[in-house]
Amino acid sequence: MKDYRDQIDKIDKKIQNLLNQRFSYCREIGIFKFQKNLPLRDEAREAEILDGIAGKYQKEIRDVYEVILEKSRNLQRHDYFLVGKNVGYSFSPLIYGIFGLKDYSLFNADCFEEVLKKDFKGMNVTNPYKRDAFRACERVGEAAERTGVVNVMVREEGGFFGDNTDYFGFEKLLDRFRIVPRGKKFLIIGRGATAKTVSLVLNDGGADTITHLVRGKREAREGEIEDYRDFLDYDYVINATPYGNFPGNTLEPLFPLADFRNLRGAIDVNYNPALTPLLREAKKRGIPAYDGLYMLVAQAFRNLAYFGVATEKSVEEAYWKAKLHRANIVLIGMPYSGKSTLGRKLAKVLNKHFVDIDEELKKRELDLNALYPDVERFRKAEAEETISQAKGWGKVIACGGGVVLNPEAMGHLQGNGIILFLDASPEKLAERLDGTRPLLKSREDLFKTYRERIDLYGKYADIIVPEGMSINKIKERIYAHLGD
Repeated sequence: MKDYRDQIDKIDKKIQNLLNQRFSYCREIGIFKFQKNLPLRDEAREAEILDGIAGKYQKEIRDVYEVILEKSRNLQRHDYFLVGKNVGYSFSPLIYGIFGLKDYSLFNADCFEEVLKKDFKGMNVTNPYKRDAFRACERVGEAAERTGVVNVMVREEGGFFGDNTDYFGFEKLLDRFRIVPRGKKFLIIGRGATAKTVSLVLNDGGADTITHLVRGKREAREGEIEDYRDFLDYDYVINATPYGNFPGNTLEPLFPLADFRNLRGAIDVNYNPALTPLLREAKKRGIPAYDGLYMLVAQAFRNLAYFGVATEKSVEEAYWKAKLHRANIVLIGMPYSGKSTLGRKLAKVLNKHFVDIDEELKKRELDLNALYPDVERFRKAEAEETISQAKGWGKVIACGGGVVLNPEAMGHLQGNGIILFLDASPEKLAERLDGTRPLLKSREDLFKTYRERIDLYGKYADIIVPEGMSINKIKERIYAHLGD
């Protein structure tokens, strides 16, 4: 009996893997059909598949395939989605999935009017179509009416209803982080749809002064970005533009914050990366910094009511899970400190994708052993690979030991990263010398390298991991850091 069950378990695993692949392709086919306005069901194709079934258990397999085909059709539906341009960065499918709406998708569109002709139940709208969405609605909610902006649309008899739930999302972000607009001065970067919504929330909250920093001043309440020094007494700076967003991931802020005298906080409506240029500059100055992930989660929660979808999850629970998903766990430390070994274990317990920078370089014959003695070329390749990996999310990244020598690479790793320094003593490291590292041929080489880098490891570390710390303890520290 056990032998039979073991064989069945192996077969089941293969079937599950193949079904996962099949259903993934079905989702892609669904996107193609949606874009081309093709019917969801292809009866001729389904008949061809069913007629091709043969074998001893033909009837049983046919019954199973009828269920598979039904599930495949369901996966091809696009009842709920986000429409915009270049929306591949969006966490919306993840967040709606946490709330229980599993079949939410992303749709890049060049023509908003064509999207309206498609068969769907509800959609979210992002740049550059929020004002187009407002004009397309027969009825709108109060926030949409006041802003001229719609970010959620649902189909109803006679047309579309739309609302601006970014208002709700930003309002909840302020509540969550105890930011009280009343009597404060706010500097908003941008004049677009999101900036207008942010301004309305602040005005309704009793803000004393709201000024928009823009390129090309048009109105009295606007100022030129290069004239930011005229507003150094303001309480908050808010970025409501895509500046610094994925995939560009710019590091430099639009302007420094060093001379702002009364700054209580910086807010960026972007959330990917978590550490945008504005928030990086704020943290550097010890100023409280808040990204836009909570706003995204809160407005998604509100949208569910419009979609008619019930959820048992709270905004706080979804926010926590989205933060955990976004985080890259970055491992730095000396060669021989065990970054790759620990990285694989952490990836497993945290359900993240593991990336070993040294292994990625080796695949392209750009590792140090292949390029030595051209160390400069190796460092350049190492930095480029590290930056490329750092721009993503949901990974455990084991870095090369010398990555801390490159401030740009470390800056990108900080974007979505929680940086763990594996703090092994030089004596312990020396015991592991095996002659495979061209730059560490002796104990003297290792001790010299350790002295050169130890301060940099400490500078960049969010969490210091001493030798021997258990996986569970490291996981606890990561969770604690995320909760700060």
